[in-house]
Amino acid sequence: MKTEFSNVARQYAQALLEFATAAGGGNDETVLTDLEAINKVVAGVPEFDVVLGHPNVPGAEKKKILVELFSGKISDLTQRLLELLADKRRITLLRYIEGEYKTLLNERRNLVDARLTSAESLDDKAVAGIKSTLTTQLGKEIKLDVKVDPSLLGGAVLRIGDQVIDGSLRGKLQALEKTLLSV
Repeated sequence: MKTEFSNVARQYAQALLEFATAAGGGNDETVLTDLEAINKVVAGVPEFDVVLGHPNVPGAEKKKILVELFSGKISDLTQRLLELLADKRRITLLRYIEGEYKTLLNERRNLVDARLTSAESLDDKAVAGIKSTLTTQLGKEIKLDVKVDPSLLGGAVLRIGDQVIDGSLRGKLQALEKTLLSV
């Protein structure tokens, strides 16, 4: 479900991607790396997140903090985005902008992020087969993140964007339980 935050963030992300693409030289990937790093710092220090999100802290103060912290460590384009968000009092949109930017960049590259969680570790041949099948079915390149979760009991769960395909034993047992309880 899209929120109002993600709709506004998508507009910022679209503009940011246009500027990054126009700049060329892999700047679009650099901006994504910058956004991920910034959000990692903000999420890693809860007090920092509170200060940036607090309405009583003036935008100029937030801007000063961000400039001091990230100046020279991120691209000029990302730095200007931070300053703009601070000026417009929309710094809390950063994590949403990162998600929307990544989605737009992947769409442009015909790339889909997927996560495969299995009950047991899969060998490279099995992962390659799954990735190949998904690439054929979707007609897009797949960036597959493989995780192991023994709590699934057996089988696997595949997440592609908002779509979830649950082929796990735990999922089937939960569905059976729900059916039996509804009788």
